[in-house]
Amino acid sequence: MFWYRSLKPEACRGNRIPHTERAYPNRIEPEVCEQLLDRLNSKDYEDLSITQAWYRLLDNGEYYASMSSTHRIVKRAGQNGDRRPQHPAGTGTKRSKPVLEATGPNQLWCWDITDLHGPGKQRLKLYTVMDVFSRRVVGHRVEQQESSVQAAELMEHCVVDNWRAPEIMHSDNGAAMRARPTYDVLQMLGISPSHSRPRTSNDNPFIESLFKTVKYSLAFPARFDSLDHARNYVSEFFDDYNENHRHSGLNGYTPDSVHRGYWTTVQTLRQEILDTHHNQNPKRYARRPRVKPTPSNVWINKPNQQLSHTA
Repeated sequence: MFWYRSLKPEACRGNRIPHTERAYPNRIEPEVCEQLLDRLNSKDYEDLSITQAWYRLLDNGEYYASMSSTHRIVKRAGQNGDRRPQHPAGTGTKRSKPVLEATGPNQLWCWDITDLHGPGKQRLKLYTVMDVFSRRVVGHRVEQQESSVQAAELMEHCVVDNWRAPEIMHSDNGAAMRARPTYDVLQMLGISPSHSRPRTSNDNPFIESLFKTVKYSLAFPARFDSLDHARNYVSEFFDDYNENHRHSGLNGYTPDSVHRGYWTTVQTLRQEILDTHHNQNPKRYARRPRVKPTPSNVWINKPNQQLSHTA
C-alpha cells in the first residue's frame, strides 16, 4: 500500500504558507511596526518601559497597536529586555584588589561594623578596629545606629588610646567607611584609607574572622537586654580576647603580647619548659622541640598565594 501511495502522492491540502507569513487582514503592516519601534527607541521614550511608553504615546495622540501587540512587536525585535543603555560586558571600571602587608604593629589597621540583636526587634551596631599584625582590638563601641560621625570619633579615640596612628586603615565599602567625616579624620591623623572590592568579604578577612569568634563564643547571648548590656559584654570580651586569647594565627601568642612586644619573653619561658622536659625524656624526641616565633609579616591578599587565617 505504501508503495502505491509513493507512486501517486496526495495533493497538498490547505494553505501551506506559515502562519507568520500569511496576509491576514488584521495583521499590522511592517511599516507600522517600524514606525512604532522608531518611536519607542526615540530620545523621549528609550529609557521607559513598554507600558509607560505606550500610555504616553497614547496621551500624545499616537496609536500604532494595542498594548499586547506592542509587546509582541518589541519581543520580535529582540528589545523586550532592559531597554536602558547598558555598558558592554567587561568595560566597566573595576576596583583593584587590595594587596597590603604588615611587618609590625600599628602599620595596618582594619575595621568594620556588625549587627547585634538587641531588645525586641532592635539591631545594635558593633564598631570594631583591629591591628592586623597583632590581631589586637584597639578600639570598639556599640551604638543604636550606624553613623559616620560615630565612626570618625572611634578612629580618633583609637589613635589617642594607642598613642600612635597606623599607616593604613582598611575597611569595606559601607556608607560609614566612605563618608566625608571618616575621610576627614583619617586625613587629619595622617592615615591612608584602603577599601575592599565590592561584595568581596575575603578582602577584609581578619575583622570578619574576629566577628565570627565573638558570635560563636558559648557566652555570647542570643539577644542583648539593652544597649548597656551589649556594651558591657563586648568590653569584657575584647579585654579578655586581647589579654588571654592564644591566637593560632600568632603561633599561640596573645594579641597584647605581640602588640606590645613582650611575646619574646613568653617564647623564652615556653622554650625553657620544653628544654626541661626534653632533658628529662630525651628518648621521646627525635629532635629538640622549638617554640615558634610570631609570623614576620601578615598579608591581606598575599601575591600568588592564598591567605590563611583564624581568629
